[in-house]
Formats: sequence, structure tokens, C-alpha cells
Amino acid sequence: MLMLFVASGCLNDDNKIPENCYDGVLNNGEELVDCGGPICPACDPCENGQYDALLGETWVDCGGECDPCDPNFNGVQDPGETGIDCGGTTGVACGELCGDGLLNGLEQGVDCGGPDCEPCPTCCDDMMNGDEIGVDCGGNYDLNIYLPCDNPNVTCGPCPDGVNCANGIMDGDELYIDCGGANCPECEAILTWKANGTTLEAEIDVTAQMDGTTLEIGGLTATGAGLAMILEQPLTGWIAGAQVQCSVASGSSCSYADPAANGYSTNFGGGVTVQIDYIDAQPGGFVVGTFMGSVVGLTGESMNLAQGTFQMEIQ
Repeated sequence: MLMLFVASGCLNDDNKIPENCYDGVLNNGEELVDCGGPICPACDPCENGQYDALLGETWVDCGGECDPCDPNFNGVQDPGETGIDCGGTTGVACGELCGDGLLNGLEQGVDCGGPDCEPCPTCCDDMMNGDEIGVDCGGNYDLNIYLPCDNPNVTCGPCPDGVNCANGIMDGDELYIDCGGANCPECEAILTWKANGTTLEAEIDVTAQMDGTTLEIGGLTATGAGLAMILEQPLTGWIAGAQVQCSVASGSSCSYADPAANGYSTNFGGGVTVQIDYIDAQPGGFVVGTFMGSVVGLTGESMNLAQGTFQMEIQ
């Protein structure tokens, strides 16, 4: 008997292309559909949406070995354009280019500066911007998103040891998480709540004051609504996790006034629970917490307070 054996090629590490590299789906770490990433074949540089000048492109995915660039979008301010690749016959307003990751329009840096975009960051603008991890420090100042400082004596460089205002941790001399201290942005004062389902945010006189063992928190909205909480120190002391009950029996009170100056308070009934999430209970410290409950008006009507949050420096 004659037996025939048919040899078939086996996929190996040199020629194996995973199924995801030809499934028509962007997955498994691919840069574009079915190409790039750690496994699939490299993407065509003429289709990657990037300006690869080292590969001969004269603008994004065009020029050099790629197709010629559209004269309206070539990274050059051509005759008739009011900015790089915008205005004139392009049909594109220069302000539309502020978020495309390219240096075009009337920008001074990539997507910043000029009359249309946000100001470009510098290392001497007293702000934490660009890729800085502290105010005017820690950024990569070789990036063209940064503009030079007007003061030639300003030296940009790394932040002091231990400074990182972008790590989501309260460290260094920060007043709270990633804010306050010598090198981080100022901490924002926040006081928000819902009154019978209406979301409100205090924007005026948002303050916290410590008077002995009493903490007073309050603020006004732009429409004149206001919230005031007078909180007596709980038995556990001012510590994270402590709760204060606003009620007649506790001596702590929480009050709300609507824009028409109608007043509601736990002194007239109801009750509000205030949860302290973080506190450094001293002037110059910081407090963070939440609250919810109900307050009652002089004629007995109830006002529900929900989803209340606050964070602010203690005066």
C-alpha cells in the first residue's frame, strides 16, 4: 500500500500574525486598526495621523514618500490664508485648530497663544500648567507648548525634592491633596449642595472659621441663596471620620436661606448629618466633608438638603 504524507507549514514565532491583527477592530494595543502596537505589523506612516518629518513628510501624512499635501493644509501659511492652514479659501476658522495637536492657525505654541487659543504656559507665570508637576517647575521646557519668559534671569527646572502636585497624594508641605504649600496651586474653596433637588454652589464668602471648639462653614450663591453650618466639636474630637449632628439637642445648627430670603434651620426641626472626611483643626488648616438632611422653616415647611460637599481652608 502506498501512503502519501502531505507536509503543511506551521506558524512559528517568526511568521505568526495573531487573529486580532486582521479582525478589523482596534484592540490588543494596536495604534490603528490591525496595525502597530506590540504584536501587529507596523502601521503605514502615511496613515498614522502624525507629522513624521524624519520620514520625509512635509506635513501630517503627506509629502515626501506620501501623497502630496493639500495646499490648504500643509503646515505653511500660504497666500490667501489668514493663518497657518486656516482662513481665506480653506473654509476653516483659525480658532477651530486650537485642539488638533499641531502648531497652526494663529498659535504661538501647539494649541495655545494667539488671539484664539488659551495662553501658552511658561515657567514664570505663577501657574501650574503645561506638563508641570508644581507651579513653574517640573515640566519639560523643551516642548514647544512653552513660551520663553520675558525675564531672562528666570531659570526653569525640576521641582524641589518631594514636590509633586499631580500625584493625587497629600505630601510635601501641601495643605490638601495636590494644593497649597510653597509649590502647589492654591486650594479651591468649594461648597455645593442640593436644596429640594436643585443643585446650588456657593461662590461668595465661602469660608470656614474655627472659634475655640466651634467650626463655622458658610457661603452664598450668585442668586442670593445661602448656607451656614455651626458645628460643635464631636465627642471623638476633630478627626477624619467624625460626624456632627445638626439638631436642637446637639447644639450644632445648619441653616439654609433661599434667594427670596426664606429661612430654614435645624433650630426649627429636622436634622442634618455632617461627615468630616479630613480636617486639620486650626486656623490655616483645611477641612473636607459632606452633609445631608432636612431643615425646617418658621411655618413648618421642610427643605431637603442632599449631596452636600465642602472643602476649604480654615481661617
